[in-house]
Amino acid sequence: MNHRFIFWVSLIMAGCVTAVFSGCQTYGEAAGLGAGVGALAGGIIGHQSGHAVEGALIGAALGGATGLIAHDIKAKRERDRAQTMAVYPTYVPSQGEMLQLERSEILPATVRPGENAEASIQYALLGTGPGVQVSEQRSLMRGDRLIAEVSTHSFSRDDGTWVSTQPFRVPTNLQPGPYTIVTSVRTSQSSISSQAAFNVL
Repeated sequence: MNHRFIFWVSLIMAGCVTAVFSGCQTYGEAAGLGAGVGALAGGIIGHQSGHAVEGALIGAALGGATGLIAHDIKAKRERDRAQTMAVYPTYVPSQGEMLQLERSEILPATVRPGENAEASIQYALLGTGPGVQVSEQRSLMRGDRLIAEVSTHSFSRDDGTWVSTQPFRVPTNLQPGPYTIVTSVRTSQSSISSQAAFNVL
């Protein structure tokens, strides 16, 4: 395959993605459009290599699963600092930062392709002081295989217990079976990870 051609197609793809994403209000719109742009560029590359279908599939995988739309994350502080400390009576401020996973789930637990679901995680945060930066990353997995990156965002969090919910539309091309949303939460000092399972009919 002509490597110069691949370079120019990649450059054009990057420009298209930038233009498309710049007009989006949420990550979700970007994710849905990214799959189309990725499939288009992949198809062009695949055609030049004699593997048009394979190229389109690769491009779609790079752009995101077809129909995946991640909406704005909804977050609330379930318990303030004092209430959270009461739940963890053995914690003392001299320990420094504590980041503790409490629960993680997908609702509803059974969905069809194209339907909406919510991935929620609840975690306790202590010893950080006001306004610590917390990163939340969510990935759609089937077994050990990455299907799509759902979202990656950073937030300012105070000490307390937080519930963070990511609404998303299940990709329209998912095969039936079990899937998980893997959520990673990180600060500059700590990290936790959770897996929440759901089934696609």
